[in-house]
Order: sequence, then C-alpha cells, then structure tokens
Amino acid sequence: MIRVRRTLLCLAASALLLGSPLLHDHAQAAAANTGSKVSGQAAADKAKVTAGETIRAALFANLGNKSPGHTQQVTLTSPETITVQARTAQNELALGISQARYSMDQYQIKVIETKDKATAQAVLKKVQVSDSARLIHIPRRGATFYAVYAGYYNTENEASQALKRYEGDASIQASLQGARSTIAGPHYLQAGTYNSLAEAKTTLQLLLDASFDANVVIIQSSGKTTAAVWVGQASSQAALDNVQATIGQALPAVNIRPVQATGALVQSLEDTGSGTISHYRVYGNEKWGIEPAKDSTIKVTERSQRTYRGLMEVSVHNKELALVNELPLEQYLVSVVGGEVYSSWPAETLKAQAVAARTFALYQNGKFEIANVVDTTLSQAYYGTEKEHSNIKSAVEATAGEVLTQNGKLIEAIFNSNAGGKTADPSEVWGGSYGYFQVVDSPDDVIQEGKKNWYYVALPSGALGYVREDVVTKEASRNKAGLQIAYPKENGTNIRPIPAIQSNVNPVAQADKGTGLIVLNTVPESTEYAWMRGPYTAQEVTNMIKSSTKTAFSGTVQKLAVTSRGPSGRVTKMEVNGVPIQVSYPDSFRSVFGGLPSTLFEVVSSSNYTVAGASGKSTDKNGISGGTAVDGKSSSPQNLKDGAIAINGKGEAKAINSQPTYFFKGKGYGHGVGLSQWGAKGLADKGYDYQKILKYYYKNVELIKR
Repeated sequence: MIRVRRTLLCLAASALLLGSPLLHDHAQAAAANTGSKVSGQAAADKAKVTAGETIRAALFANLGNKSPGHTQQVTLTSPETITVQARTAQNELALGISQARYSMDQYQIKVIETKDKATAQAVLKKVQVSDSARLIHIPRRGATFYAVYAGYYNTENEASQALKRYEGDASIQASLQGARSTIAGPHYLQAGTYNSLAEAKTTLQLLLDASFDANVVIIQSSGKTTAAVWVGQASSQAALDNVQATIGQALPAVNIRPVQATGALVQSLEDTGSGTISHYRVYGNEKWGIEPAKDSTIKVTERSQRTYRGLMEVSVHNKELALVNELPLEQYLVSVVGGEVYSSWPAETLKAQAVAARTFALYQNGKFEIANVVDTTLSQAYYGTEKEHSNIKSAVEATAGEVLTQNGKLIEAIFNSNAGGKTADPSEVWGGSYGYFQVVDSPDDVIQEGKKNWYYVALPSGALGYVREDVVTKEASRNKAGLQIAYPKENGTNIRPIPAIQSNVNPVAQADKGTGLIVLNTVPESTEYAWMRGPYTAQEVTNMIKSSTKTAFSGTVQKLAVTSRGPSGRVTKMEVNGVPIQVSYPDSFRSVFGGLPSTLFEVVSSSNYTVAGASGKSTDKNGISGGTAVDGKSSSPQNLKDGAIAINGKGEAKAINSQPTYFFKGKGYGHGVGLSQWGAKGLADKGYDYQKILKYYYKNVELIKR
C-alpha cells in the first residue's frame, strides 16, 4: 500500500500514528491521471523482464507534480572508494575518496576569501542566517585560504540582486573588514586535459598561486571520462575575456582555450565543520554515474540517511539537481516489498506482494522522464536497504520475473493497505473502468490482535474524549441515567480526541484519580480497518472545504451529509448546507477533510439527535436551542445545555451541543482498489497460495513469467 502523493493525502495533525510500515496507498498513478490509462499502458507495453534488467528510481528530480523531492545538494557516502563515469563514456575514473557532495554549477556570491579561518567562519555564520552558504578551502602559495560562497542562483541577475543585499547588510560588511564580494558564475576556460586528477593538480596549483580561481574538473571528452583544469569561474563572457587576458600576461606558458566539454564535475574542497569533503558542481547536460565497489552501498544524507544498492546518477534536469538510483529490478523489489508488508507475514502474502509490486513497477516504466519510477508513493515507496529482509528476498526470488497481464498486457497492479472489508470500484475513486478491478469482499481486513477497547467519556468539566480501557477502573453499578462511571488509575491520565494514542496530537484533557468519567460508549481502538478522525468544529470543517474546493456556500457548516455512495459503499458525493461539494474525483474527499484514511466513512455530528414523542413519532433535531428535558433532579423540564447527554432506546449515549463538532468514522486504509494487503494476509492464513490471492483481488488476469 503506497501513500497517495502529498497533494492528494496530507495527513492532518490528528492523523493516527500506528507505528506500522503499512501506511501506504499507491493509487496516485491513476489519481493523478484520471482517464490517462492509455498512455500509461503504452509505456507498460514496452516493459520486458529480462536477465540482469535494471530499474531507475528517482530520489530527487524536478518532474513537476510527479517530483519525488527537491534539493540543492546531495551527499553520497560509501564504505569503500567510489568511481565516477560520464554515462556516455566507456571508462571510469577513480576518485580515491568514499564521500563526496554534489550540487548544480550555478551563480554564487563569493562573499570573502581570507587566510583567517575565524573571520571566514564568522562571515559564514552570518550569511547562513538568510541564505545557503559553504566554506571552501583553497591552497595558495603554501597556505590555506578560506572562501565563503553564498547561494545558488539561476541567473546573473538573481546573483546581482543577492550581491546588493549583502553589500547593504551592515553586519556582514563589518565582518568583511573591507574585502569586496563578487559574483562567481559558470563561465570557464580550460587549461589542459589529464589522465588522472593527480596529474591535473600541477597546473591547478600554478593558477591558484597566481591568485586565479581554478578547479580540477572531471569531464567527458571524446567518449572518455578524464580530468582537466578549468579557470575563471566568471559571471559573464565579458568577465571571462578579462580573465583570459590577465592569464596571458601573468602565465604565458599556460595553454588556455575555450572549454571543450558538454558536461563536467567541478571540484572544490568544502569545510564541514568537522573536516573536509570533496564538493562537485554539476556543469552542463552530462549524466554522471557514481558507483561504489562491488556489492557495496551508497548512503544519501539528504534522503533521510538511507543506504542504497547500485549506482547513483547525478545530473541537472529541468534546471534542478537530479539524483537517480540505478540497480537490478529484483534488488529494488526486495526493498519495496519490505516497505509494504511485514516480513513476518505468511510467505504466500509476501509472494503476492512481490508479483504485484513487480507488475506495477514495470507498468510505470517511462513515466518519469529520466527514471522508470520515483522512490515515493507516486510509484512505490522505496527506502533502500533498510527495508530488506531475508524473508522478503526469498519471496522475490521465488516469483522472479512473474507479472500479471490481461490480454497480453501488463495490468496496473494497484494495491492498498486495508480495504475495510470490501474493495473499491475505480468509479468510486478516480472514475474510469478497468476490467481487472472489481468489488470483492475482503473480510480478513479486520485487525484486532493486541488491540484494546476505548471508552468515550464525558468529564465533569464537560470535555469529551476517549480513554483506553486498561488505564481506568469501571464501576459495575450505573448512575440514575443508566450509565457507568470510570475512574483513572493514575493521576494525569490522558483523555484522547480519538480512540488511539497519537504522539503528535495533544490530549483533550487529563484526569486524576477520583475523577468520575461518564462512559457514553465503548469502541474498538482505531486501526487501519476501523478508524475515527476528529473532532472538528464547524469552522474547521468550513475551512477545510473552502480551502481545498471551489464549493460556494454562506456561513459555516450547519449540515454535512453523504448523498451518494458507490458499489462498495464508499462516498462518491457529499453536500454542505444542501450545496454539493465540488471535487475532481470521489477519492479527493480524503484530502478535503484533512487526509482521511479512506472514503468508506460516515459523518457523525454532536448536534444531531432524535427525540421520541409520546405518540411514538420521532423527530430529528439539530442543536439544543429551544430544547428541554427532564434532568433527573427535577420533574420540571430544563433547558438543554452544552454537554447534555442524550440516551436512545438502546441505551447508547452521546453528548449534544449547540455548536456542532464533527467526527469521521470509517473503515479501510487507502483507496481500496485492487489487492488489500491485510486481506491478502488473511487469505494466506486460510491456506490460499499467492496465485489464488492475486486472482482473488485481480479478476480475469494471467500470471506469467516474462
């Protein structure tokens, strides 16, 4: 189950923290392209499973609304030394290092260069308050100079504006002690090519000692990855011409010529605060493969410190830095499946997930410009080696090359965490018709192991919330209203807004020993099968609807109603105050209301209740204005007050208020289309093998090995 992309599923502060890897929902492929099944299938038709096939997963890239993430730099670390290769070249170049940083070669501000490291560090600290900046070591004339470079700017004009800002900053100017800041740009001259980085350093040092800005670079030249020295780092061609004239006078023996490369990695030495690191700026359109030693890995600091197999490719794509991980398809699947289901689950469940993930990955092929897939739930969640497990590896190997097809074509093998007892029809989610997705019962979605019941309670203060059954003692006797009272076992017992512990959500209240809590209802703990979200005030719900839809209605929410459901019971239409809520497709209701786990829900309001008349006729009420009731202390009817407890004929109680609050009570986690992972586990527990599991959830399909 793959998370829906952030624009579709942005979990609210009250989102349930389950402590489980099974929180994904990967239908965004269809959700982002409603009606685009033809183009996706055309790409899938080209996918072939062949021996040694690799897959390209984008970790960072500017892909519009399909972007997995954006970054100005990436830091790659391997246990052993790494090599670099222009992807269009035939040879590798040993870097002799195990760690390096990469960024785009853009315009920068050279704020200061000084031999006094303390001065440079003070300037760096001030610049970093408002801009990205780095401290670069430069060896000149037998000493180390320290240069502070600020920003990454796309154009000379942007850099000029930044320079003016620094020149107008009195604090920074005072630290510069009269030094003048300049613009550093991606304009260079070339001073020879060399077979190794070491050979290039003689010419480099000659230029540095003469006070020129120069760098060793790795270039692609004549189909070969080689080293060179570039000088200039000028802001414009005119500035570069001046550099060339000055070098001709100062160092006539150095052969200077225009740059002869379509791509390069421009090297500098960056101070990290605890040492130094090689920093390579990516120049031009070349793609660069950064490869670890055989069977080794690469850690990406900016991707949550995750470690990956295969090589890393750095490049510039759509004017931003891009990082793509290229590795064997089957290794990729071990990580993906490990991030999708528990490794302790039955082997047949793991195999079913492996086939679905493989099919889905190949169906996505060609959809992400420079990559086959992305590492987020826009494709499938991919976390590198941290999700690998021997059980998962065995399941992937046991199903190697197996995919699901219909009429000879790969299917879009969508899956979800928990279907809530019944899978969804695509018409309830994004629209459209898929022959292999049908509504089926998924009774084994129920999650109960180790879960507690929770009491919905009213505090003496009038506050309402949930408390877990094992942290209170419930009296056997009942009060005059027929309700039981529970007492906290410890002082400071948290009363929660929903029946679950949420580490990122404050409790509604705290109750001490001796505090009587009126038990209004008993409910199961929120899980991926059955859940609750809220409470939300009328104003909060109003803001949700108005900020995420174009629905026009006056005032705040007075009535929120489901007006249509699809074949599986999922919400397809809703109204607010009698006005239809406008969404692009039904699954959007999840994002409208703060990131609901699914659309298989009902709306519960604290202001709605039913009054049974003496004649036996019932009347639906909304709010307490004008209402009266006998409170048990007096035979005379009393005006209803906020927090009044209403009890129905079944003995079920609820607190009612003049100002409504709303809960969303639902089942399932994810869009519900295709394979339900919890349901698949249940089928495996019953003895289903992975072929039967797959064909239970995907109809009219063939399982083949390609």
